[in-house]
Amino acid sequence: MYKQKKIIFFTLLLLLIMIAILYLNSQNQRQGTEGTKVMNFLSNIERTSNSDFLFTTLKNKKIEIDVEDKIFNIKGMEDKTIFLKVFGWDCKFCKQEIPELVQLKNELGEAFEVIAIEAQNSSTEENLKQMKAHNINYPIVSGIAQEKFYAYLQEKYAWTGIIPLTIVIGKGGKVLAFELGAKSYSLAELMKAALERN
Repeated sequence: MYKQKKIIFFTLLLLLIMIAILYLNSQNQRQGTEGTKVMNFLSNIERTSNSDFLFTTLKNKKIEIDVEDKIFNIKGMEDKTIFLKVFGWDCKFCKQEIPELVQLKNELGEAFEVIAIEAQNSSTEENLKQMKAHNINYPIVSGIAQEKFYAYLQEKYAWTGIIPLTIVIGKGGKVLAFELGAKSYSLAELMKAALERN
């Protein structure tokens, strides 16, 4: 009888511990960032503190970015507020943002730009198809050759590889926000807050 009580006691104790662990994990996830993990830390990429990055959009436009100490100088866009996005078509949180990005670009016109890097390695054809399907009015860059840029974000901003990622760049290239994953507020609210800080 004593042996059975002991087994029941330890079984209940183990069950309580498992429930506590599950509860704590759910709390951490709720407080953490919702998003889609696209990569692990890129340890084999050469790190550099000051970098120049050259992106080519799907429509063959070149975008030059000179990055140093939390300044993103984007050639020809110095007077704009910019959302530099890292996203993927298979990320539900990323897709939820697209209509709002299109609307913001329509409303703000030349004062605002979105540069979106597709990080789930879709083909050019798939990217163009998705752009058309979603009526996207901002440039998209294939993420296939952007490992050094991702490594820079991981090193300088502790990016964990979660998308959507929004880097808000103000006039003069100053980084105003580094927003990771899905948020409870809208991108329009983020834009308003960025303009107030700009």
